[in-house]
Amino acid sequence: MKQFEDLPHLLRARARLAQTAPKRAAVLVPVIEAPEGPSLLLTRRTDVVSSHQGQVAFPGGRMEPHDPDAVANALREAEEEVGLHPSYVQVLGLLDDIPTVTGTTMVTPVVGRVLGAPSLRPQESEVARIFSIPIVELQRKERWRIEGVSWRGSSFPMFFFDHDGEVLWGMSAYVTLQLLSFLPGGAPHTVPEYNPGR
Repeated sequence: MKQFEDLPHLLRARARLAQTAPKRAAVLVPVIEAPEGPSLLLTRRTDVVSSHQGQVAFPGGRMEPHDPDAVANALREAEEEVGLHPSYVQVLGLLDDIPTVTGTTMVTPVVGRVLGAPSLRPQESEVARIFSIPIVELQRKERWRIEGVSWRGSSFPMFFFDHDGEVLWGMSAYVTLQLLSFLPGGAPHTVPEYNPGR
């Protein structure tokens, strides 16, 4: 994954946007080597989870008292949700903190390269499907669509990416576009600050 060689340095060298909220959470943004080339690993949540039913998301969840930091939080959740053991993950860095739509929880995206080809299994109560999207497809501008969204008096663009019957959108789409902005070839769209709860 040559295009990811400079990513740790780029993420460390910038001024990361760190924000606070009453609750914290983290997601793992897993980069895997697939037959189609480097790809992002994603999940579709089940229809019975307590929130974001049926949505495409990165593995993740709320920080627990025993999680020392966002990295540990993200790795624990990824192991619980998709069976990805932390020993298979090379952490590359952190993206900007992003608030949930209610503004009560701040989410830290942790970018990690998945080493080898670990066997994954979905946690039946939370994950309906595990799938991936090639980076090269995510960097194609024509594959994305944009819709204006209004929330609590604020308007902002919402990005959507359709792939293999799934729709990447919302916070996960913003995280994806921010990651792409650090890679060779860049992001197909400029990402504004994502703060729908403001």
